[in-house]
Amino acid sequence: MLKFFSLITGLMLMSFFGEFMFFFMILIFSSMYWVFMYGVEINSMSFLGSDILSWSLILLTFWIIILMMLASQGYKTMDYYYEKFCFVLMSMLLLLYLTFSTLDLLSFYIFFEGSLIPIYLLIVGWGYQPERLQAGIYLLLYTIFASLPLLISVIYTGSVMGGYGFCFLKSFLEVNYWFSFWFFFSIFAFLVKLPAFYVHLWLPKAHVEAPVSGSMMLAGVLLKLGCYGMMRFMMVFDGFTLYLSSFLVSLGLLGGLVVSFICLRQVDLKALIAYSSVSHMGLALGGLGSWGLWGYSSCLYTCMAHGLCSSSLFFLSGVVYERSNSRSMMINKGLLEIMPSVSFWWFIFCIGNMAAPIFLNLVGEVGLLGSILSFSFLSLVFLMMFSFMGACYSLFLFSGTQHGKYFFGLKSLGDGMVREYLVLLLHFYPLFFLILKVDMMSY
Repeated sequence: MLKFFSLITGLMLMSFFGEFMFFFMILIFSSMYWVFMYGVEINSMSFLGSDILSWSLILLTFWIIILMMLASQGYKTMDYYYEKFCFVLMSMLLLLYLTFSTLDLLSFYIFFEGSLIPIYLLIVGWGYQPERLQAGIYLLLYTIFASLPLLISVIYTGSVMGGYGFCFLKSFLEVNYWFSFWFFFSIFAFLVKLPAFYVHLWLPKAHVEAPVSGSMMLAGVLLKLGCYGMMRFMMVFDGFTLYLSSFLVSLGLLGGLVVSFICLRQVDLKALIAYSSVSHMGLALGGLGSWGLWGYSSCLYTCMAHGLCSSSLFFLSGVVYERSNSRSMMINKGLLEIMPSVSFWWFIFCIGNMAAPIFLNLVGEVGLLGSILSFSFLSLVFLMMFSFMGACYSLFLFSGTQHGKYFFGLKSLGDGMVREYLVLLLHFYPLFFLILKVDMMSY
């Protein structure tokens, strides 16, 4: 194991030498992942291992990291600290890979919190406005404040498990009402990372100030750390989730519905997409809180679909920002006349954001709706409003940017480039074809 970490650290340092070493590292990580996927038996003595949950999110991480590199070629042409940018991405890949594949609670906590460092460096180092410093502080304070209860819970969990140490694969057998409070303190850090309503204010600030690659990573993978952590800890605590099910479902539905109304008042492209992410994660939290097989598996489908769809929307907003130097929907109007080919991709991913057919988003949201309805049929009214508002802000995003009278300063701008179409196609490809593999949670 020490040799493995020495190899990875050495190769990560070599990523300073540029892009070739970056893709070489992707190859190394992929090969090591398949070794651990099929060559290591997952038991209580393993340090690394994977099941279908971690397998899906690790592949999502690989995919998003490569798309981040394609989306950030401007740093290479401008020589804007490109080697350091590659190093930050490799650090993020290493930490996320270890977070999703570790079977040890304490190691999970270390890697979970360590993933905050690369995204902070991306926001502060490659962000746009001076307000990125405030956004970075928001990100740090929210996460550090919520991580202390998780650390205490992890240490206490390890002491209770006794000989099993901090293994993820063991659950408690003794029924105790106070475990529900213990469970809440354990998942509070994941609610912040999700983010749930009331603890979501760091996300719009971080998205608005982050570069395009930072927003793609935040929406594509880092928000999924919250879902992943909750799903893992729910298995550790087994049936004690039921003590907090009503709270989690209510927080997810009501919070997501309120954020849906907030979306309709946004004039900043990235802020609108960021708030829509909070709304979608609220529905995922509600389905996960209902603690059924539908909710559990559909939460994974929603994480995969939202990671790809939201990442592509942030990339599209970055494409528009590179041409107009503005994220305002008052300036970026009438793009259908100026950038007709890119408008097609806006349409594709906006209907994916509202969970239209042929997209994986549909499978995830239908499963979440069924799980929440099985928990409480009275939530039908809120779910109807939730689906309606999801369509409202997605159509508002599309019509607000593509229709209307264009700003005369944008008339001379060109359509998309081949690299941009490649990134968009690579976002669309898994969204379209993964709907054929929705039975993967049955394995």
